[in-house]
Amino acid sequence: MFEEILIFALLGIVVGLLAGMFGVGGGLIMVPVLIGTFKSLGFDDGIIVHLAIGSAISCIIFTGLASANAHRHKKSINFSHLKPVALGIIFGAFAGALFAVQIEGLILKLIIAAFVLIMGFELLLDKSFTFKKIKLRPKSSFAGSIIGFLSSILGIGGGTFSVPYFRSSGLSLTTAIGTSAACGVPIAFFGTAGYIIAGLNLDALPYLSIGYVYIPALFGVSLTSIFSAKYGADLAHYLSQSTLRKLMASWFFMISIYMFLV
Repeated sequence: MFEEILIFALLGIVVGLLAGMFGVGGGLIMVPVLIGTFKSLGFDDGIIVHLAIGSAISCIIFTGLASANAHRHKKSINFSHLKPVALGIIFGAFAGALFAVQIEGLILKLIIAAFVLIMGFELLLDKSFTFKKIKLRPKSSFAGSIIGFLSSILGIGGGTFSVPYFRSSGLSLTTAIGTSAACGVPIAFFGTAGYIIAGLNLDALPYLSIGYVYIPALFGVSLTSIFSAKYGADLAHYLSQSTLRKLMASWFFMISIYMFLV
């Protein structure tokens, strides 16, 4: 048990830095690492991916709050864009969790890998293929419901979707990251609720789980990530827009390759 907590605590430090730096909730690192950790612990293969996603999104409650608060102090959250999007997120995140548990774990993993790869190219080329083609208008609750739905399915804080969306709405990258970080909070709250409800009374889940949320992972990651998120936000404001964009794109490429291979 001690080794588990140590692994989760170290993971939380990295997650917090990335959450503050890139405006993502950390799910893009948590989900693949948790999948590997749960496999090594001998958990049932049939529930590992869903348990990793549910646990990751529950951790984002704390990481997201810390990251959003850090960006609020930097005055990089655009609340006029945030409010209508957050309203849609509430409904989308809950529905996404209930939908995700109906999908086979392997398919979910490949979906994560493919979409992260696309997002990496969007950032590297400084284009927003996805949202420009869909033509979602700025300050849209409908856009929020889509962001919440997809983020909850993948166990992420929404930065993969919301940063490009806010960028296409005319916000600077730094403000898009800050506003995206704030979006991670309702995604995490309502996504977690969905994963808990969907996994209640499921015998295949390990001891110390509440639904599809593994409690040791939740506390181990959260305790350290809430402290490191502040330093990630500081880095986001220290680095140039171009450097930040390239770093975020590089991170997405690495995660995508890992998810295809693991």
